[in-house]
This record gives sequence, C-alpha cells and structure tokens, in this order.
Amino acid sequence: MVKKYIYLVLFLFILSCSLNPNSKFWTKEKKIFVDKSSNSVLLTEKKQSLNEFNQNLKISIPKNLKTENNLQLNNDGFVNFEANLKKMSKYSFKTISSFSNFEPEILLDKNQLFYFDSNGSIIKFDNNSDVVWRQNYYSKQDKKLQPILFFGKSGEDLFVADSIANYYVINKNTGQIKWKKKHSSSFNSQIKTFENKALVIDMENQLRCFSMETGDLLWSVKTQQSLLRSQKKQSLIINNNKVYFSNSIGDITAVNILNGKIIWQTPTQSNVSFGNTYFLKLSDIVSDENSIFVSNNNNQFFSIDLLSGTINWKQDFSSELRPALIGEYLVTISDNSLLIVMNKQTGQIIRINDLLKDFKKRRKKEYQPIGFLVGKLNIYLSTKNGRILVINFKEGKIKKMIKLDNDKLQRPVYFNKSLYIAKDNSIIRLN
Repeated sequence: MVKKYIYLVLFLFILSCSLNPNSKFWTKEKKIFVDKSSNSVLLTEKKQSLNEFNQNLKISIPKNLKTENNLQLNNDGFVNFEANLKKMSKYSFKTISSFSNFEPEILLDKNQLFYFDSNGSIIKFDNNSDVVWRQNYYSKQDKKLQPILFFGKSGEDLFVADSIANYYVINKNTGQIKWKKKHSSSFNSQIKTFENKALVIDMENQLRCFSMETGDLLWSVKTQQSLLRSQKKQSLIINNNKVYFSNSIGDITAVNILNGKIIWQTPTQSNVSFGNTYFLKLSDIVSDENSIFVSNNNNQFFSIDLLSGTINWKQDFSSELRPALIGEYLVTISDNSLLIVMNKQTGQIIRINDLLKDFKKRRKKEYQPIGFLVGKLNIYLSTKNGRILVINFKEGKIKKMIKLDNDKLQRPVYFNKSLYIAKDNSIIRLN
C-alpha cells in the first residue's frame, strides 16, 4: 500500500511538471568540450591544397557596416556579436527518425523563438529560453508519423506547414489555433508571409499562396515535376511585390505576388531527365540589391538578375549552404569545406581557404558542412558529425572545434547572446 502511494505521488509530480508551461526543461549548463581529436588525424606533412587561392590574404568585415538580417530575402549578412562558447545546455525530446532528411529551422521573432518536438508540439521560448507555452494539434496517429514543421510569421499569427500535408495558423501569444486544413501534398519548404498571405512550396513543385485568415488557396503556380525528387528543402524570397522560388529540378521562377502570374523562369539545369534530379540539391535563394544568388551540388553557383532572370555570372563549385552577403563580399562554404569569398557584383573569387586541408582524406567526409553564421570576427559552421567549427574570418583558419554530438547539427542561429542549434532530439544552446 505504501509503495502504491509513493508511485502515485511521483506520477502526480511528473504530471504537474509537464503541464506547467513555465517549467524549465533545459539541462544544467556545463562546460563545452573542445574537440582535440582532430590532432590525431592531421597529416604529418603539410602541403598546400591545389584548391586554395590567395589563402594568406587577410580580409576584414568593413567597419561601420550595418548588420541587416532580412528574413524576406534570406539575407543574414553578419551578426554583430562575439560568442564565448564556453557553456552549453539542451532542451531534449524524443528522437525524430526522419530528421536528417529535412532542414527545419528555429524561428526567431523579436524576443522569442519557436520550434517543435518529435510529436509535433510547437514550443514557444522567451528571451531567457524559458518555455512560455507548448501546444499540439495532431491526432494520436499523426503524432506517430513525427511531422516536421516549417514556420512563417505575420503579426500575431504563426503559419505552420508540415511534412504530412497539414497547414494551419495559431496565435503567437497564446498558442491557440485559428484554423487547420489538409493539403493534397506534403510540404518541405521555407514559408514567407506578405499582407496576410502565406507562401509555401509543396512536394508537387507548386508554389501555393494561402489566406492567413481562412486558409483558402488564393492562387498557385505549377512548375515541372520529377518522378523522383530529393528531400532538399525548397527556398523562396519576397522582394518588391514579387516572389522568387526554386523547385526540385533547379528552375528559379519569379511570380507577381498579387495574382500569381509568372514573370520569368530560369532553368539552371540543361539536362533534366528521369532520376538525375533526385540527387540535385540547391542552396537557399539569397537576394541583395538587384540580384539573387543560388548554388547547388553540381558545381554551379549563379548570380541571376532580379528583373529579367538572366544569369549575371556563374562559378564552378558545389555548395548546398546558404551564402552570406556582407558589403561587397559574398561568403560561402563549399560541399568539400572550402571557405570562399567572392565579389558579389562580378563573381570574382577573392580568397579560398581549404578548412580541412590538414585532415586525412578518409576523415573529411565526416565533417560535411551543414550551415554557417557569420559573427563579428568568426564564422560558426555546423557539421554532419555534431561539431561546431569556429573559423577566424580574417584569416580563414579554424580556431577551435567544439564537439556537441555525433550526429547532424542544423544551421546555427543567434538569439540573445547565445547560439542555438537544432538536431534530431534536442535544441542546443551555446554561450
């Protein structure tokens, strides 16, 4: 009888914690482990990589340059911060089995951020990383499918689309649902909002424009499909009443956001046939001034004119990562870990540094780059094997390597003097 009573008390305690939205689920902060294991895999004889160019040239971020993070243009530029990265903590949840096939993003919104867990619960964190609320609008059956959620924000509303074809709107302040609908196809796309409209690309390669008020489809743009398509997330931007988006076969399309009429379409792949687009992966589209920039894993990096869709210039290297536009510089990291700085107007390469030039060849694939963020002095790069590489921007060299896990880390984001990185079973906070 006593034992049953103890179990009952423990059950009620756990239940009360889970129902309290102000409970803290972050683990206790602990000292970050600097990964020094790379020392054992360095080549004994250092030799210059043939891929490097002007590798000793020092480049600094221009002084007095404004930090402009434009969500509508996917233009992160650089963030004026310098993280110490000495402590870490986690907000953990059950592992999402299909996580590595998608690229979900933490949504930053002023003094709050939004993410989701393994059963589709949306979680709102405040400026101190405390849980404000957690809401779930999925059936028991849908929870078992572990939906991947994508977010877009507009005023007090949060638009959500997922990998199992649901889309809905909830109130950002309360977490209460406004409406929920089912689509004919699942989603794997960024979401942008404009004048109470939500724009998202579905798995049928169609750009959909939904009313934020009712969920009704306002218009759609159909582009060519492939029978086999990769799981790479599709990208879109909004600029001057136009929406520009990519599809799974490499087309970039410009559309009038008011009526959905196509303005121009530029194919980036000349040989589109059965199966060959399955392996095609594009970076996020990024815009700055009169150009958009996009690259892929097929040795192609493009600058495309916003007005006409003509190609301004092209460079021959592979990258699936979102580039950063900083002043006149375009900064990106290739799929084989080359840090590349270019002139964004001309495409001229200014400097190339092979970040892993001293690693043995068999180990390089383990450090596949996933995404990066540029700070005041350093670049913070996440990798497939759970590391964060802190890279000196001026010299293009790795300062230190931090081991957070052994599995894929998503692209880091900066929020309230900390870096946040999502992975398959947690959000990691570094400060």
